[in-house]
Amino acid sequence: MLSTKWIQNKKYFKMFENIDLDNEIIDLLLNRGIDSEEKIIKFINPILENISNPFSLKDVDKGVELIFDAIKNKKNIWIYGDYDVDGITSTSLSYLSLKEVYENIFYYIPLRDEGYGLNKEALEYIKNEGGDLVITVDCGISSIEEIEFANSIGLDVIITDHHEINNELPNAKAVINPKREDNEFQFKYLAGVGTVFMLLYALYIKLGLKNEIFKFIDIVAIGTVADIVPLVEENRIFVKNGLEKLRNTKNIGLKKLLKNIYGDYKNKELDTYDIGFIIAPVFNAAGRLEDAKKAVRLIITDSETEAEYLSKELIEQNNERKDIQNNILEMVEKDIISRGLDKRGAIVSYSKDYHHGIIGIVASKIVDKYYKPTIIMEVKEEEKIAVASCRSIENFNIIEALNSMKDVFLKYGGHAGAAGFSISVDKITEFENRLDEYCKKVLGEDDYIKPLKIDRELIVDKISFEFFEKLKLLKPFGFSNPNPIFSLRNIKVTNVRLIGKEKNHLMFDIVKDSAYIRNLVWFNNGHVKDKLELEKFYNIAIKLKQETYKDKYYIKLYVEDIKESDGKENKIINYIDRYNLSFPLNSIFYTKEKLNTNSNLTLEFDDEFAKIKNGFKIVGFLNRDIFNTLDYLKKNFNFNYIIKIKDIKEKEENYNVFIEIDRDYNFNSLSIKEANIFNDIKRFLINDFNYNLFQKKVLGAIFKDKKTVLAITKQGRGVDTIYLTLAIYLKVIKDKKILLITKDKKSKFIKSYLDISNEYIKGYDFYIYDNILPKKFIKNSLVISYKDVKEVDENYFFIKDNIDEKNIEIFTEDELIEKGFKENNIYTKKMPILEKKQILNLLKTEKKIYATRDIRALL
Repeated sequence: MLSTKWIQNKKYFKMFENIDLDNEIIDLLLNRGIDSEEKIIKFINPILENISNPFSLKDVDKGVELIFDAIKNKKNIWIYGDYDVDGITSTSLSYLSLKEVYENIFYYIPLRDEGYGLNKEALEYIKNEGGDLVITVDCGISSIEEIEFANSIGLDVIITDHHEINNELPNAKAVINPKREDNEFQFKYLAGVGTVFMLLYALYIKLGLKNEIFKFIDIVAIGTVADIVPLVEENRIFVKNGLEKLRNTKNIGLKKLLKNIYGDYKNKELDTYDIGFIIAPVFNAAGRLEDAKKAVRLIITDSETEAEYLSKELIEQNNERKDIQNNILEMVEKDIISRGLDKRGAIVSYSKDYHHGIIGIVASKIVDKYYKPTIIMEVKEEEKIAVASCRSIENFNIIEALNSMKDVFLKYGGHAGAAGFSISVDKITEFENRLDEYCKKVLGEDDYIKPLKIDRELIVDKISFEFFEKLKLLKPFGFSNPNPIFSLRNIKVTNVRLIGKEKNHLMFDIVKDSAYIRNLVWFNNGHVKDKLELEKFYNIAIKLKQETYKDKYYIKLYVEDIKESDGKENKIINYIDRYNLSFPLNSIFYTKEKLNTNSNLTLEFDDEFAKIKNGFKIVGFLNRDIFNTLDYLKKNFNFNYIIKIKDIKEKEENYNVFIEIDRDYNFNSLSIKEANIFNDIKRFLINDFNYNLFQKKVLGAIFKDKKTVLAITKQGRGVDTIYLTLAIYLKVIKDKKILLITKDKKSKFIKSYLDISNEYIKGYDFYIYDNILPKKFIKNSLVISYKDVKEVDENYFFIKDNIDEKNIEIFTEDELIEKGFKENNIYTKKMPILEKKQILNLLKTEKKIYATRDIRALL
């Protein structure tokens, strides 16, 4: 429906032994470069102890020594900040943390009219005020002349900055920047506040106060999110822990601000959206419209009265900023239309009526709408200069573009995606033309089509409270770890209607097979209502959000885009995603009954519901979405479940009972005769299928003929079923101890019945050697090998498997998925019973079958 190109991330279907996550979550992590078990565990547990050694940043040691010297000699330390949120939080963090250990701390933030970064007048002012040591935060890396001036007037300077290093390093006493090539520190993308935090962290370590610095982690989180740096590595640790701290912050100014924005903020789960779109703009408004020092005063104040006054004033300023922003946006839109700017390679709009504090936000909104590099300038007629904010698109590095024409600027700087500069008014036309020519060289037509990155295809049954709980492990979301966009394939829409005050938003329901999901919302796309046809199939790109209504949780779907479907459906993907559901699940049910965490709950399935019982009494029901999934697995793969209460929250409408659902691997049989017990075991393991010929030979030789078996077979022949048959009978029925000797990873099911080792251990009643040959004959044992054995001990009963695979092509699971787009005769053990039986019938024909090696278990 929109002019977009969908970019589908790779599906891996890879599982890790010690990580219980669904395929979809694992794929999200792998596609974000979190590609090992160690990295995944570290990513989903971003603890403060994992912050790297701050002394691995070049010159941090020098910076710490300079601060120690200033404290020892009672020098005046000045923090030199910037007027954006990163600069405001960097200044506040530095002031508060240094004030904890030393009295003579001062700060300076230039007005926006002074321009970004250090200026000589400000440095001279600091010197005249008695300044001895200046610590720059979020600025300074490009200030070569200004640092030379500081040196000439006797000001020592520690630079902490995170911006690109486009020239030689300034001649400061210490230059701390994560982008320095000579750092041992590996992560290059700290925000300004993160960079100065590392210096202060090192200082606190030297002072023996290491953990005390973490009281300010909420301030670090705000600046990190606001500066749109990648939320990975240290940044993820700062933000994850900072968000948790923020809800219970001890900072008086932040408490007042949160209360005046949200009211009862302590019961709200604050996230990166709150920081980026609600909290940060309030701080930014001060620097955009007046003086950023007002925002610093709010954060550093110890006065409740001042905090109340400042927070309300800042909120009011932000409301004023919104009005100015809307006016400028309207003016820019008119300029685009009147001058045909959307036909050029980049949009450049300038006017004396634009406000330099707002143009960056407006530039971002123009990029969102037109998807072109955008530069918005405020013209200062008296000074005959213009001040610009630049925002870019993917595949266009704006700072490289500016580097190619640096001679036209008075001053410039920034990143690949955002930059700023000042320029003489008489150079604007030249700049427009040169930028247009540059765009023609580096951008093609496809670069102007907005990419929509689809993180993963999702089956509708996964849209559930339980899946969202797993998705939460990836929070906080932000740059480089975005809130995932999922795609739903072959969906029908129904009940399409317009919503919103101006009826410019769209709401509709969707249908897929027996699933019906209500109230999807597509913001600002009411104009496509008449284009949606009820009988057509669509692919829908969505984001998931958890919401509450009348004390119940709901998963809401927010639409990013819709495209007509090609009608193709790969059932193999659906089979695998359903089967690979990871346990345990965090779930919820609602009840009027008063329970406690020791209540003994059970699940009882019928055709329509999963009843939750406390003894014989029904106390609730599983949500429909998770019922569908668990019922499917129960019917097709004999899955059984156990549940236990994790927490209970009393609400006005009901009790929210938070439960954990896990697989129940326990075997139960009421049979007495051994033949019946073995039939019960078979049904428990492989449903109503029969053992294959190889399994029958091995089990018969062991149980009927009392032989010690050495068998050679191929992988996929169902040896785990043999092992489990032996283990269940010997352990559960006969109370024997069994050891599985293997070098391979084994399932939880296997582990629940067998002890596992990679070598022989004395003291067991029965031994199973899994593709390992014992050093000597052991009577009560089974040996399975996937390789030929040259010499077989005569004490073994030798079985050599023989199977006919003439109409079968064996593939890996990944290869089979690709086949699934083209072929119908496909087998995986993860498909439901009915489809398995159809394949079993096809095995009797001459038709070609494409399968994973598990098909050998049916032969």
